[in-house]
Amino acid sequence: MMNVENFLQLPITKNFTVVAGHNGLHRTVQNVEILDFEFSPDIHPARETAFSPNSVVLSSLLFAKQQPDYLLNAVKSLIELGASALAYKPVIFRSLPEEVLMYADKENFPILKFGGDEFFEKIILETMAYANTQDYSFFLETILRRLIEEDMTQEQLKSFLQQMNKPFEKYVFVVNLRAKDSFQSNWKQSLMALEPLLKTGLICSYGESLFIIMTHSSQQFQFEKVLHEWLALYALPIELYTIGYSNSYDSQTGFPFALREAFAASIFAEIDLMPSYHYSHLASDCLFIELYRKEPAFAMDYVTNFLAPLLDDKADPDLIETAITYIIKKGNIKEVAVAHFCHPNTIRYRLAKIRQLVGCIDNDYVFYERLAAAIKLYLLHHKLTGA
Repeated sequence: MMNVENFLQLPITKNFTVVAGHNGLHRTVQNVEILDFEFSPDIHPARETAFSPNSVVLSSLLFAKQQPDYLLNAVKSLIELGASALAYKPVIFRSLPEEVLMYADKENFPILKFGGDEFFEKIILETMAYANTQDYSFFLETILRRLIEEDMTQEQLKSFLQQMNKPFEKYVFVVNLRAKDSFQSNWKQSLMALEPLLKTGLICSYGESLFIIMTHSSQQFQFEKVLHEWLALYALPIELYTIGYSNSYDSQTGFPFALREAFAASIFAEIDLMPSYHYSHLASDCLFIELYRKEPAFAMDYVTNFLAPLLDDKADPDLIETAITYIIKKGNIKEVAVAHFCHPNTIRYRLAKIRQLVGCIDNDYVFYERLAAAIKLYLLHHKLTGA
């Protein structure tokens, strides 16, 4: 759902500034309307129909040209009517009275100022076009979430594919991408630019990741090579992303499997600090994805019980961090030591302490196996829930 903060990120609103109500940018935006003379004392509209709730109201404030005191009443009325924000063009008032700004701050009601060449009608058209796109994106993400998380009957799958309303070829190939740099605020929008190249597929945001779904008439379609070519064509460096690739499947029957595989591959690529993974290379790690998907409570009980001594608030934080790096580095103590800027003997001491705390008195292989299962499920949980 679009909010005021999203509204301020549109190309046409890039020069808007927030002059009051910064704490109200989360307000939902469902419409954009124009305020002319509705709050002039000479006009008496039906208040409940003057403006739609959840609207950004655009105005030149001409109605208050001779009477600036009308402005406070107008803001109060907009808040009562459920407006999301007021955006004014400073042709009559270069700045608003302090009492108006203070009241808007108190009520967390955003007041925006703009002064470029933006026409009201163009702002409305671009905002609603974005909102419609966002609604469809939300719809698609909801469908993909169900396909990934639920076990579908063939009839349900057929229904979902029809609802997507996209032409799909015989075989489906799925890629899941994640930004390596958390400061890449517009990375999804950059990848969305590839969509015109997808004649029989789609691109859809999914949580903190993004799916590129390709379909083709041939099962031998080299979708990894094609993706690299597209990224190069649009000057999008592939090293900016962590990528997971699925196997190919029949579009009408294997769509959920391709989605799950690409999603799992990108998660484990991120966990293992690898640039990309193909699902077929995950080996036994794919079992953790299925276990967590089907029995999350059971999986987390194992994690909580085994790692409890390391996750306790009083525990040395170096121990859990060392355990994680030890598993990511696949038991290579020298690499773990380099990652933690310490001597290998320090790592050996910490591992001995970890082994003592978790109560694993078996041999080194059993200790590594049990610790690896707990750590991978622990990291998987954090990747999937953000907790």
